[in-house]
Amino acid sequence: MTRLAGKLVAVAALGAAVVVATGCSGSDGNGDGGTAERAPIVYEARQGQTTNVWTVDADTGELKQLTFDEAVSGHPAWAPDRSRIIYVSNKDTRPKRNIYTIAPDGSDPRRLTTAPDLDQWSPKYSPDMKQIVYVEIVEDDGSYLALMDADGGHSRHIAGPYKFSEFPAWTRDGEQVYFAAIEQDRNDIDIYAVDIETQSVKTIVSTPSADVCPHFTRDGKTLTYASAAPGDSTNTDLFARDQPFDGHADIGDDVRLTSDPSFDDYSNTSPDDTRFVFLSRRDGNTELYLMDRDGENERRLTFTTDMEENVPDW
Repeated sequence: MTRLAGKLVAVAALGAAVVVATGCSGSDGNGDGGTAERAPIVYEARQGQTTNVWTVDADTGELKQLTFDEAVSGHPAWAPDRSRIIYVSNKDTRPKRNIYTIAPDGSDPRRLTTAPDLDQWSPKYSPDMKQIVYVEIVEDDGSYLALMDADGGHSRHIAGPYKFSEFPAWTRDGEQVYFAAIEQDRNDIDIYAVDIETQSVKTIVSTPSADVCPHFTRDGKTLTYASAAPGDSTNTDLFARDQPFDGHADIGDDVRLTSDPSFDDYSNTSPDDTRFVFLSRRDGNTELYLMDRDGENERRLTFTTDMEENVPDW
């Protein structure tokens, strides 16, 4: 665990930013105690031309496939009470993706949105499960942060349009959503926060590199995100910032959680806040890894060389 001495200096062209950004996403809904403690990690895995939703037990490594679509079904996230898994799929609207939910065992699929001309991704339940935030791409217009009721009704845009946006994450009080985006007049992806009530947007993390994947620990005390490694714009590491989250715009004194020379991306906390799951290419293939909350004791969780894991949510 290392603290940075100063601001990262790296080049973040639009193309490079999107490459980093599309590698991760996830949720940070509050758990309900006992049920959450027993919940596995849900994630997407790409195999060949298809992507499906899977789970893995963090202690045993046992894998279970939940969707079997000959399409792209991914970006899964737990509902706060662990009663449903929300995800996106283009199985009915190719190439566009709409929002669906399934039961924790993969049964009882339900479609929430029916927008064949809109691309929707990264859905996340609010802490009280009354609303869902997601990204909506409107062709020839841009990428918006959108909000709808939990049943799919009353949809509206709350931020945007952007060149690109993704990774919405609710604060624990449900009053703000943090997200990564590229503004229309810029090429750099940064982390922002939008106030749900006022729809005012403020910058949280801004460096010359791509800043992505904001998530919160369940105690609400720590924000984690991914950004370029110090002095190496081609590498990505994980960082953590304790409250207040918006006291400074660059990563300055934030805690560096990983320092592997390969690509480390996206971290999401365990139900008891003692561990993180994250992505890494350190062994040649994108796999899921675990580490303690302080960044120590890193260890590999999945061993699927024929698949590419992504967007885990615990």
